[in-house]
Amino acid sequence: MNKGSLLSFTLLVSALISLFASCAKDRTSEYDEKTLPNHVLQTTMEEWYLWNNSISDLDWKVYFQSPSDFLAQLIKQARVSDTWSFCTIDTIASDTHPIGEVNRNDTYGIDFVLMNDPTGETTRQYARVLTVFPNSPASQCGLQRGDFISQIDNTKISKAIMNQLSSGRSRRLTVQQLGIDTETELIYWAHTDTVQISASTQVAVPTVMVSRLLFEGVAYIMLTDLNNFADIAPSLKALLSTNPSDVIIDLRMCNQGTIDCVGEMAQALSNVSGTLLTTQWNSLKQTNNTAIDIQGSTDINLYVITSGYTCGAPEWLIYGLKSLDKSSVTTVGTITGGQTVMLSDFTTPYQQTLHPAVCYVSNGEGKHDYKDGITPDEQLDEFTYVWLYPYGDIREAIINHIISNH
Repeated sequence: MNKGSLLSFTLLVSALISLFASCAKDRTSEYDEKTLPNHVLQTTMEEWYLWNNSISDLDWKVYFQSPSDFLAQLIKQARVSDTWSFCTIDTIASDTHPIGEVNRNDTYGIDFVLMNDPTGETTRQYARVLTVFPNSPASQCGLQRGDFISQIDNTKISKAIMNQLSSGRSRRLTVQQLGIDTETELIYWAHTDTVQISASTQVAVPTVMVSRLLFEGVAYIMLTDLNNFADIAPSLKALLSTNPSDVIIDLRMCNQGTIDCVGEMAQALSNVSGTLLTTQWNSLKQTNNTAIDIQGSTDINLYVITSGYTCGAPEWLIYGLKSLDKSSVTTVGTITGGQTVMLSDFTTPYQQTLHPAVCYVSNGEGKHDYKDGITPDEQLDEFTYVWLYPYGDIREAIINHIISNH
């Protein structure tokens, strides 16, 4: 063997020895460091999750997954339809979760639905504006409920670019409005304009979107959450001071809240008494089981507007009141989301917050049979109407239906 070959052989042997030595190192600390966030997440679930007795250790490779994927694996063990539990990362960026809501931290402040050309003249698609939140880029550029957006910059609306209407840089939007031929009753595109929407930003969505007396005896209030009754009380008190016989509560954009706020809302509006709601926690947290009792004293006909967005706290309000007295509440709209569980927040040291289902929210009899949603007494889908008038306008389809039929 010549010197060159001997040197190469020596280097190869040294490299192999180094490789084997590195493989033999104890990497326990490295594994612990990379998987500790998910281990903490699992420990929290084992204590607080409603179906905690289903949680067990997973394959070691699973602990390297993202928090959302790891949580999905834990939930899968429960063999229940839990579409509600989720986790958020950092406080702003969040893992995908099923509750459809506006990202208030970075948004244009617009809610919309994709639909085909309502005139039937083309196969084009449009973004129909459902909600424009106040003090948002959308409201500042003049967008209104019922507008149709046909283009973003120079690109026609399609499913592929819909995310560009959620957040991003300043964009030019082509906006169209419908008209109707009074003789033929055919609809057509009556007006086209372009607007410049500014870059997305943080938008403070108000709890009370609209609060007004529609006319003598009929009050209307639209709520986006039931988190804190103190945010609702002044507007509600002002409406009730007019002694209305009918109160319309619009919850079609409401999908969050607390059971305490629900109890206070029911107390303020109900004419029935009894146990409104009960909570049922896991076997480790039985001492948290509670009952929400109310003593109603009003003489009000209550009408609640619902949609597929309506879930959680607003459902608890409806379900609780109708369980006490079915005649006390008339629901109008579309089927609700079916969130029979309460979520709770648990912050970890690893820039993540876990939001697991921790208890059932049931009526006074312990029933929670609304997992498929609450079907309204009077089903009415606003999307089937040509015109979308502003919330709180007596011409608005659902409000007009309530006024005309009750």
